Amino acid sequence: MQHHESEELKRQALRMADRCIGRRIARLHRLVSRRFEAELRDSGLTLPQVEVLSEMAVSGEPVRPSEIAGWLGIERSTISRNLDLLAQLGYVRAAETSATGRTTRVVVTAAGHQALADAQPAWERAQAWISGAVDEDAVDALDRWLTALELAPRPR
Repeated sequence: MQHHESEELKRQALRMADRCIGRRIARLHRLVSRRFEAELRDSGLTLPQVEVLSEMAVSGEPVRPSEIAGWLGIERSTISRNLDLLAQLGYVRAAETSATGRTTRVVVTAAGHQALADAQPAWERAQAWISGAVDEDAVDALDRWLTALELAPRPR
């Protein structure tokens, strides 16, 4: 009996390992992130920092950290860590704080805009490598996945 249960558990584990969408997406994330990080290394920025600076630059106005977190689909604490590092580098600064001191809006500084511009060639190289490695249908499928999952009802 125990041997049968052990074999069944092994089959289930193999199925989970081989077919897990989360595992495959995590692996994809690691592959893509490594390429971007390797290219961006000399710029002094990480991919998450480029993402934050880019979103802020697109906005063009003071934004709340929670807005950036929403745009990027990441945790508020992750944004706070990145903003702290970017502020230490002089790439972002607080633009305004609410009367209660609980809400701060941040902006990209001139140095932050320059750092983003300096990182663009490295970003372009990573983007080109990835785009060259997969066909356009794969990129379109990724966009469809993102849209579908962002719009999908959340399980309770």
